[in-house]
Amino acid sequence: MKIYSTEPNGNEVAEFVGTDYLKFSISMIEESVSWLKDTNKIAQPLLAHIEMLLIVSKKYTVDANLLIKKDKVKEWKNIFNKWFERVNSKIPEKYRDGIKQNADELFTELEHYGH
Repeated sequence: MKIYSTEPNGNEVAEFVGTDYLKFSISMIEESVSWLKDTNKIAQPLLAHIEMLLIVSKKYTVDANLLIKKDKVKEWKNIFNKWFERVNSKIPEKYRDGIKQNADELFTELEHYGH
């Protein structure tokens, strides 16, 4: 086993852990987006998955920029917005604006990554 540095991922066994977490987060987002396309339920996991992707992306920026595709982020945002339009009247009013604001902020931050 080769060691490259003192960093937690500074060896050949651990060097791709960040990439694996990014790929996992993206796959969870894809799964959530697929579900959001047709659901009329007011609860959704998409924003939590995006938040986790952003946490990992801050640590592994280079990998995030390689793995995140800007056209996919636009697609995810579009699908979320269509879902929100479809169900927003069902969301309790005291949460409605906050959920939309959080979504807008998360997507804006996510749009800084990718190619």
